[in-house]
Amino acid sequence: MAHAHSENENLSGSGLLNKIFYDQNTNRYGIISILLLFVGCGGGIAVGLGALDSVIQLILLVVPTMIALSMILAVAPMKAIIYTSVIAFTIDILVIVYNAIM
Repeated sequence: MAHAHSENENLSGSGLLNKIFYDQNTNRYGIISILLLFVGCGGGIAVGLGALDSVIQLILLVVPTMIALSMILAVAPMKAIIYTSVIAFTIDILVIVYNAIM
């Protein structure tokens, strides 16, 4: 009986990322494809919109993007891939917004 209770807790999972990326290991290749698209294109757009002129912005974009891509290439656990990709894409968005305002 206790075993069934712990399964229900695992299935109900808390957190926004767990709800967005439901059943991460079954949908691994689809999720990785989407994250590659967002991280790669987001980084390219951010660099094209002004980060190329600033070394600090370029470093802020390159480091998390390379970490996310390295996690994908190393076939890391899906949780690590998702978190690093979300961090990289968030930084991309912040740099894009900063360059649009300035």
